[in-house]
Amino acid sequence: MRTFAIASVLTVAASILALGCSAADPSSTDGTSESELTQGDAVGRAEQWVAVKLPYCQSTNHAHDYDVACSSICTRPDNAQWDPYRSDCSGLVSWSWGLPAPGRVTTQFAPFVNDITHAIAAADLQPGDAVNNNEHVMLFKSWVTAGSLATFIEEPGCSSSTPYAHEFTSPVSINGSSIHVAWNNMTFTSIRYNGIQAGPSKPAAPVIPEFRVVATKSGTGYWQTKSDGAVYSFGDAQYHGGANTFPHGAPIVAMARTASGNGYWQAAGDGAVYSFGDAQYHGGLNTIAHSARFVALAASAGSGYWELTEDGAVYSFGAAAYHGGANGIAHAPMIALASTPSGLGYWMLAQDGAIYSFGDAPFHGGANAIAHTSPVVGLAATSGSGYWIVTQDGAVYSFGDAQYHGGANTLHVAAPIVGIGASAGGGYWLSAGDGAIYAFGSAPYHGGANTL
Repeated sequence: MRTFAIASVLTVAASILALGCSAADPSSTDGTSESELTQGDAVGRAEQWVAVKLPYCQSTNHAHDYDVACSSICTRPDNAQWDPYRSDCSGLVSWSWGLPAPGRVTTQFAPFVNDITHAIAAADLQPGDAVNNNEHVMLFKSWVTAGSLATFIEEPGCSSSTPYAHEFTSPVSINGSSIHVAWNNMTFTSIRYNGIQAGPSKPAAPVIPEFRVVATKSGTGYWQTKSDGAVYSFGDAQYHGGANTFPHGAPIVAMARTASGNGYWQAAGDGAVYSFGDAQYHGGLNTIAHSARFVALAASAGSGYWELTEDGAVYSFGAAAYHGGANGIAHAPMIALASTPSGLGYWMLAQDGAIYSFGDAPFHGGANAIAHTSPVVGLAATSGSGYWIVTQDGAVYSFGDAQYHGGANTLHVAAPIVGIGASAGGGYWLSAGDGAIYAFGSAPYHGGANTL
């Protein structure tokens, strides 16, 4: 979108024409930082923003927004990798291509500047290319019908009906390097980043969800934890410290409370475990050879815990008894682990919504058998023998004795849902990536990290 930003330098006010959907930020850089970027990498990076519907901002996160159609301060879900970038149209393309933050603007790409990009025939557009004019730039995802129907990824602007990263498919007409997109009735030049190579995406570092929620023993309070190790306490949850107070080698990705409820463990992406309150340290995956990425932590009966890796392998520490793992069978990558109320068994949740039961955990089905349109992100057990599964859009699916009390998919939420915690009385809390908490059923609301 074309916008006009007003800047004040000392006491002189000057009107700056911001060509493109991003203001010409003086901190913009002209270099490139990503090496051996493939077409799949570029599309995959853009789809990370699409997956969380990253809001449009013409600034970096928590900075003054130059677009008068947006809020005065850019407020997006925190992510250490994305925060330095503008989440406008050219910021999305810059992120996708691995260019230095905060990203280039439209007039710093071909056909205006040809140092790192060049114009190509529209018929030659490949995944990871882009289409650009002086008002807007979009990433090209794929042809549906070569030369006439294509899919694009864009950040369309705060005045759009979809003011966040999304993808769409539109009829197009092409002529040389020119491509007209019916979706927005705009004509662009087809361009390619000089540093892109043909090929699928390389394995990417996982996006670490912020503000996972963990219920207290009483089920009337909860903690939220961030990837930096900070812990936030609400209701009857007692604060016992967090890994943000000392150096640790990887982001915090999981947390589990002790059986007594007077302490908790945090686990980092490398499998290291950190103990707080009455939680006892019994070791971690970082001290053991393992072949897959650590994804989840759950507390056992007594003073032990289990760690789960993406391949379904389970590792037992302290008093935790080993009941088996899914690493011997075919399955989608594992994403979550929940212990039974007795602490003598556990359920695993796979990325496709499938549930795998071990020990005294009964199987009641999974979301893989139910049509759902959003990625599965969390699992919580009831005080009986059931469980809930939640998806990123806030939809909740109930199994066994778990009662359905609604979901955040019926609400207007500002950030994707990242986790679920069970309350006393059969209710539950949903936690969003911006720290917001949504309470359902008997679950009392005590605030969220977004209010701090």
